[in-house]
Amino acid sequence: MNHARVKALKGNKTVSRKAVKSGRASGAVTPQGSSGSPMTSLLTSPTHSASHSRPASDSDSDGSDFELDDMMSSIHSADSLETPADDSTGGGSALDTDALITAIQDRKHNNTDLREQYLDAFIRFMRTRYTEDAHLWLDTAAVPLTDAFLKGANRGDSPRERLLSLQAYCITLGTVEDMEVYEGASRALRQILLDDDDDVCRVWALHALAMSVLYGGGAEEAALETMEYLVDIVQSDGESVEAHDNAAVVSAALLAWGFVAAHVDDYADYADSAIDAFTDQLDSGDVEVQSNAAMCVALIYESSKAHETETGKPFDLQYDPHRLVGRIAELARLSAKSVSRRSRRDLREALVSVVTSLERGVGPYYSTALYMPEKDERVPAAQRTEDGRAEYGYRYKLRLQNRAAKVDTWSLYFRVAMMKLIFRGGLDKHMFINPVVSECLEDANFAQEYSAEDAKKARKKKE
Repeated sequence: MNHARVKALKGNKTVSRKAVKSGRASGAVTPQGSSGSPMTSLLTSPTHSASHSRPASDSDSDGSDFELDDMMSSIHSADSLETPADDSTGGGSALDTDALITAIQDRKHNNTDLREQYLDAFIRFMRTRYTEDAHLWLDTAAVPLTDAFLKGANRGDSPRERLLSLQAYCITLGTVEDMEVYEGASRALRQILLDDDDDVCRVWALHALAMSVLYGGGAEEAALETMEYLVDIVQSDGESVEAHDNAAVVSAALLAWGFVAAHVDDYADYADSAIDAFTDQLDSGDVEVQSNAAMCVALIYESSKAHETETGKPFDLQYDPHRLVGRIAELARLSAKSVSRRSRRDLREALVSVVTSLERGVGPYYSTALYMPEKDERVPAAQRTEDGRAEYGYRYKLRLQNRAAKVDTWSLYFRVAMMKLIFRGGLDKHMFINPVVSECLEDANFAQEYSAEDAKKARKKKE
């Protein structure tokens, strides 16, 4: 298991009968009974541990950036829930968690739209107004909150209500330490995967499952079992969760597998069956599935190398990396012509990155292109060729305001990807003070200052 992060490891289908029973297929709306803004009703004074204040806007920009220098990241969110909101709330405010739980569970007096507003208020507050003081009122309420969110994810009348419930659940697990919810959450989330008829909800159920096993009290054995479960989804093209040939679900299962695997040092006994499933998906007709599958393959070889360094023995893999390099390189040249130019470019960049990783033993998006450094620019020895020429090196960076960290391992890549999906533009509010995020991304080195001049230089290099 991995150092400090191991602490987290404590311990289009027919609507199903359960979906009909729960109201999923109907989108039913209950009578409106309460009045007033959910924003104001949840606000309390920062001097009270259970008091709350009105959430402010949730902006993806918000002073943070995540990019592959000037190139687009291959990681993106499948949906956009940000809505403009009043920015009058101070950072020291708190939310009335009792009122929130009552509001989202009161299906008699609060209609679907109002319950969605309460959930959205919580999500936006946590993403953009998080401070260390949040733990004064959040930690003690975390278990009943996650229970309420899971119930909403299972019983919500609209796809949006269920989606917001899943996102609120993930944010809570991504903020509060020492949660013990894995057993019940795992059962509920796997049932949601089978029952829900909305693909985005299924995708977030997979994100939630990965978060649950790592930060909800799952033990190492549970993490390995979850990895097997996710491999089954990939291997069966989604059929194991009644989502046959569903690219969104398969792609999310690959990302979730990479995220869990990035927390586990020794999965040698499970690596060969995983790589078998992932290489099959290299021929998928979906570019995101192809990209994620190739990246998972790169993560396995990176983990094998780390395992060999630690134990003297690599993973026992039946696949010849040289043959894989040839296959992936050929895919990069052929990349699907039935998709947009941008998707083809993103796929090619991802596949070329994996090829370079397998050939050179480097991390994601390492550019071997040569350039002429500035006179005062220091180029690391690892970033120079045998004859001393400089390579661009790692181009994939996590930028938070004026600081940047190179994403130089596939393990970090998958962890950053999941944290970015969950916290979006608010990740900079969490990175250095949220104990869960700080632990998850502890190997991200933010020593590098990032300025407008740095961005200009990066653009010049690309040209």
